[in-house]
Order: sequence, then structure tokens, then C-alpha cells
Amino acid sequence: MFNKSGLSCLYEKHEATLHKVVALEQALNDRFFGMQDTIECMMLAALTGEAMVMIGPPGTAKSRLIRTFCNLISLVGDDAMTAPRYGKGQVQKEQKKEEYFEYLLTQFTEPSELFGYFDLGKLFGDEKQFIRDDAGMMQKAQVVFLDEVFNASSAILNSLLTFMNEKKYQDRGIVHKVPMRLLFAASNQPPSERGLAAVYDRFLLRSWLENATPRDTGDLLSKAWNETHNTPKSSDGDVDFSGLLDDLVSYRVTVDELTQNGELSIDQTQVTMARLKDLVETMRKSGASDMSNRRLVKFAGIILANALLRCAREQGKAPSIEAEDLSVIPRFGSDGPNSDLKNKSRLDLKQ
Repeated sequence: MFNKSGLSCLYEKHEATLHKVVALEQALNDRFFGMQDTIECMMLAALTGEAMVMIGPPGTAKSRLIRTFCNLISLVGDDAMTAPRYGKGQVQKEQKKEEYFEYLLTQFTEPSELFGYFDLGKLFGDEKQFIRDDAGMMQKAQVVFLDEVFNASSAILNSLLTFMNEKKYQDRGIVHKVPMRLLFAASNQPPSERGLAAVYDRFLLRSWLENATPRDTGDLLSKAWNETHNTPKSSDGDVDFSGLLDDLVSYRVTVDELTQNGELSIDQTQVTMARLKDLVETMRKSGASDMSNRRLVKFAGIILANALLRCAREQGKAPSIEAEDLSVIPRFGSDGPNSDLKNKSRLDLKQ
């Protein structure tokens, strides 16, 4: 799917970063039970910068996973792991950095709760300045987590579209760029209203979670109890993940540079292209996803990232796009759970 020389060049330039992402993936899997697929999806989101939404019932550790991820990469302190969540007027005092923003959305959430209220002191002061107090707000963060994202009002969702697409937000006609590098969201269920389709489509990566089965109760309790009462500190472990966000951005810059100078390109002669065409047709016919042109193009970057991470996990193998790398499309790109399709596609693509 991608030319082999470009793949090798990209892997060599960022081999250390890829191994660090794999180590982070393992660190998270060591702390959370039954979330391997979601954590794998998170690593793809981190490497590519694509938006990700987790969909599953309450109590499946969606918020905890995001906080742990941010704790390990040193965006939040250890005290934030037990801090109350944002939302409904609560201020998370333990969150002292602007790099991370978390909020619980409801149908009554106003844009000012995300972007900041106007400073009344300055408004009624001598100079009468109409200035928004945006310290610690969403437009200042590098990593954003929006819980129950599909509960938001149309005003919030309209603002979110521009925020997600262009990494900009408009304030009284003025367009501001934002430093956001990663956007995660969570919801108890997928959106049912047609008006939410545009926002849902922008979440390229979707991961579906379920409660553990009764058979897995022991394993769940073992990991969850330790995670809750004996949480490892972010400084623990052999790998230092601080600075990883900068490394991830560097990877994306290299992808652009290699593409611009012709070193990284789509190779239509490879066998995986035929498998990809069949997979897209299956997705559309089964109703799993319309697979719009935009989503298909963006998933090329996900397939690329998946192949490189697979190479880093296996070690010693030359990077290449294999048919099994295409499984990220049904696994993380479907509109619904579609467990049967995901399992069938994963088996078919390994053959």
C-alpha cells in the first residue's frame, strides 16, 4: 500500500518513538483489564493525532484510562488520578497545568464553560475591555478529553466541529489557533440524532467497550483493585514517557515531509490494495460504515501507523503493510459494535 523505501525511512527516523509508544501501550495494559483493543486504538490516535471516542456503559474505566495516559506522559500529576472530574460547575483544583483539559458535557453546558467566561472586572473597569478569561480552558490544552460528548448542545457541537477540523476556535469573529495535539471523547452510547452525524464522523477512531463477563471477575478485581488503591506513580517504570507528545508531533511532521519530497507514497500495485478495496466494499454493503472519502483517506494514515507499531512490537522485521494491518478499519472505524464483522475481518485478513 505504501512504498517500502518510504516505510523503512520513516521507521528508522522514529524507531525510538515507536518503541516508546509500544512500551506505553504495555504499561497501560498492565494496569487495565480487558481494554487491549481500546488501548491499541489510543496508541494509534496518539501517533496520528486523529480524534478518538470510546463508547461503552458507565463504569468501564473510560475516564480513568485517559487520566492514566496523561499521568504517564507527565501532563497531570499523581494527585489528579483521584481528583473529581470537571463539569457541572466543579473545578478540578488538583489540575494545575493547562496542557490537559477534561470536562463532562450535558445538554445545558454552555460554550463559556469550555472556552472561559468574560472577565467582568475588566469589562466594568476604566478601559472596559471585553476579554475572555481563558486560563486553563480547552483552547489552551494540548490534550482534551470530553466526557459524554454527544450530550452537548448544538452550540457546543458547532464550536467543536471547527475545533476538531481546523484546530481553531472563533471568539466574537476572531479566529484563534489552538495547541491541541490529541482529542479524546467518551459516551455511554453512540449518537442517535441525525444532527449529530457530522460530529460523530469527525471521530475517526471509535472503540467499543463492554463490562467484563462474570467469568473474568477475578482478573478484573485483581487489576482494578491495585489500580485504585496502589496506583503506580508516573515516575515508576523503566521508560520515561515525558516529552512523548513532542516526539509524536515530530513523527507526523516527518510523514508530511517524506510525502512532499516523494519518498513516501501510495503503491497501487501491492496486493494489499486489492484487499483494501474488498474490505471497503464489505463495510459499505454490510452497513458497518459508509466509509466516506475523507474517512478512507485518513485511515490510510492509521494503517501506516499500525504497520509501524506492529513492526516495533515484533522487532527484527522490516516494516511493511500486511493485509492484517487493514483490520484497523472494521475494528476502529465502524459506526456500531459489529463484533461479528470485526472478528470475521480479522480472521480473513490474517489468511
